[in-house]
Amino acid sequence: MKFNKEKLDFKKNNHFIFLAKYNDLFSLKVKVKIDIDDLLGIDEQKKILINNTDFFLKNKKSNNILLWGERGMGKSTLIKCVVKYFNDLKKNLYIVEILNKDIESLPEIIYFLNKVDKKFLIFIDDLSIDSTDNKFKLFKSMIEGSFLSESENIKFYITSNLRHISHRNIEKSDDLLELEGKNNLISLSDRFGSWIGFHNFNKTQYLLIVDYYINKYSVNKKNSKIIHNLAMEWSIEKGNLSGRTAFQFVKNLIINSAIKN
Repeated sequence: MKFNKEKLDFKKNNHFIFLAKYNDLFSLKVKVKIDIDDLLGIDEQKKILINNTDFFLKNKKSNNILLWGERGMGKSTLIKCVVKYFNDLKKNLYIVEILNKDIESLPEIIYFLNKVDKKFLIFIDDLSIDSTDNKFKLFKSMIEGSFLSESENIKFYITSNLRHISHRNIEKSDDLLELEGKNNLISLSDRFGSWIGFHNFNKTQYLLIVDYYINKYSVNKKNSKIIHNLAMEWSIEKGNLSGRTAFQFVKNLIINSAIKN
């Protein structure tokens, strides 16, 4: 595996992805259309991620971060918005996306990035690894343990719906085996210096987010009670009260309005 710094052109690109089919890194033209201020109800999570990223860029002590919790609560979007936030400030932050299935290529990718005088976030979305999988041990080592994990220009920002990323049916017939199984299960997430949890909103928070996006995108307003009733019906169909659900509801209103007009 040989990566070419000139081909990637770090002067023009900040977003990259590893594609296993080609065994190579590629630049992406990415336009994040949402600002960090548009992410509501997760102020503490935003503060932690912004501060950690700021410290990383300033060569201060910073952490690999696991963002875990309910689906649709803005975990991945927050990471993308943080990258946008700092690059809007001309801080030259780079992000490399690795797909779940390509974790085996992490050593070579990190080795290459380690030799580039830039700051990189390695982003893996919606990660879940069986604790008996060989990738489990490899990823643990890449986070903490290997010489490669000491790369000062690289941090991991990982999202998962699982608090400990990993899953396994633990044998309960023996107390010692059960304890060892549980310890192994949490041994991966334990290597992250910071965990950020995301939890479903309540009805009031959800409707406040709906109202925010209604105003932001100047949607033709009906009676607010009607809007809220429709938004709640939408959330029942989606099965949660998340920021994603609120945004998708308003987006659907915009599409329907455009069709009618």
